Amino acid sequence: MIEARPPDVSEAPAAGALALPNLIVIGAQKCGTSSLHNYLAVHPQISMSRIKEINFFNDDTKWAYGPEWYARHFEPGEVRGESSPAYTFLPESMGTAERMHRLVPDARLIYLVRDPVERIRSNYIHMRALELESRPFGEAATDPDGIYVNHTRYATQLQPFIELFGRERLLIASQEKLFSERADTMRRIFGFLGVDESFESPEFERIWGRSEGKGKVYSSLARAAAALQARGLFPTLPRSIRWRIQKAIRADPSARESTAVVATDDVSERIAELLGDEVERLRAIAGDRFAEWSF
Repeated sequence: MIEARPPDVSEAPAAGALALPNLIVIGAQKCGTSSLHNYLAVHPQISMSRIKEINFFNDDTKWAYGPEWYARHFEPGEVRGESSPAYTFLPESMGTAERMHRLVPDARLIYLVRDPVERIRSNYIHMRALELESRPFGEAATDPDGIYVNHTRYATQLQPFIELFGRERLLIASQEKLFSERADTMRRIFGFLGVDESFESPEFERIWGRSEGKGKVYSSLARAAAALQARGLFPTLPRSIRWRIQKAIRADPSARESTAVVATDDVSERIAELLGDEVERLRAIAGDRFAEWSF
């Protein structure tokens, strides 16, 4: 049971005439949002924020900076967007949908999903790489009140956004289809955003932000980036440089152990017990059976 008191949104900052986003990728974590952010960014009609995960609406400190600070992350364009999976973290981000709707009520939202077992496995590997998780996979993955299960409650995460923005302003897509049927999925997304659906790019062949292959190099870089971000000095590196860094991370020999994390049958069955109702509710919302999933 998720219970949390949402932040006070009674006094939202005024948007004025600022060039605020009209597209927000709201999650889910470890479902392909990094790749989608970069695919969207190369479309000539779309301008995505240079920094992924601005976390404006869910971070009280950043929210206090006001809409002028937020607007500085966006260039003028037909579609202006950002991607912050933490907007749908539960219970940490209760009240985020209300803040977002007050400031950008006409925004279109994209929500990526993934087989729950694989999403949890990827999240666990990511947390191990950050040295923030020491429990065995089975114990961590089946904790009913832990982050791995709570961040996979897709239907519950979406509920406040649907209530405020309406189902018609939300597109739900799976990571599996984004990677296996990329051209069709991107055409669907471009159509939803009202931009040229025929656009294609060699950049679509890259997959960003994989948890597999994260080891000591990734951990060190992540700590350095967090320290720079805390001081307001986080660099906005060109995409070509960021891609070289990602390749270096995956080549790190210390990361090979990440592929050894296996979801055994009993762990997968327990995850299905914990999240079966959530998945059925999501299927009804999305109008998609997600037949490729494990349950």
